[in-house]
This record gives sequence, C-alpha cells and structure tokens, in this order.
Amino acid sequence: MANISNILSVITNMLSAYRTPPPEIPSLLLLTGAKLRPGLSPTLIAAKIISRQNEAGAPTGVLPSGGTNIMEAMEVIRVQEIINAILTDARIDIAIAPGITLQANGANGGGPIVVLGSTIGVGSGTGIIR
Repeated sequence: MANISNILSVITNMLSAYRTPPPEIPSLLLLTGAKLRPGLSPTLIAAKIISRQNEAGAPTGVLPSGGTNIMEAMEVIRVQEIINAILTDARIDIAIAPGITLQANGANGGGPIVVLGSTIGVGSGTGIIR
C-alpha cells in the first residue's frame, strides 16, 4: 500500500510542478473589467460544446434515422445543471492585503485635520459568482 501512496505522491508532485497560478489582475482593471463581463450562459456554453462535437467524431444535428440527437439534449441538461450549481452553491472568499491607503478628514478646536495612512489589518469578504 505504501508503494501506491508513493507513486501517487510522485505523480501529484509532477503535475503540480507544471501548474502555475494565473497572473494577478491589477485592482483597477478588475474593478472596471468585471462589470463588463456578461455572466454565464448555459445555453451559449452548450451550443459551443455541441458545435465542436464533430471534432470528437460525435454526430450533430438530427440523426441519420431522423431521430432526435439525445447526446445534444443531454449536453444542454448537463451544462444547465453545472452552471446552476456554480451560480447557486459556489461562494467566493477573498482576502484583502493590508496597505490600502486611506485619508480621513475631521476637525477639532484647532481647526481642520487631515489624516493620511494605510490599513494594517488583513481584510476579508465573500462574493457571489454571476
């Protein structure tokens, strides 16, 4: 049993070595670009998959017998259920690094006060995939 665990560990390490994280998206680009994304469309995703089925040798459209292509119908259902699960069950957790600059304004008996600084704690939040 130890041999299987060792082999699995070696394979996992080899695969992990080739997988690099995606580049970080600059905050301003993320702030503006995210709003331009249209969101997930199960119908569009299924249509793209079905249009590429012939690459794998799978029949598309009405079958030669004239029957309905059940594979295409199942593809639509499959994608709808996957997207539904992502949209209703997935959660995004974020961590915000310290160092965000801030400015505060106020006043006291001596007059107006302007304070410049940066956050020192790590922030967190949650989000929804759309």
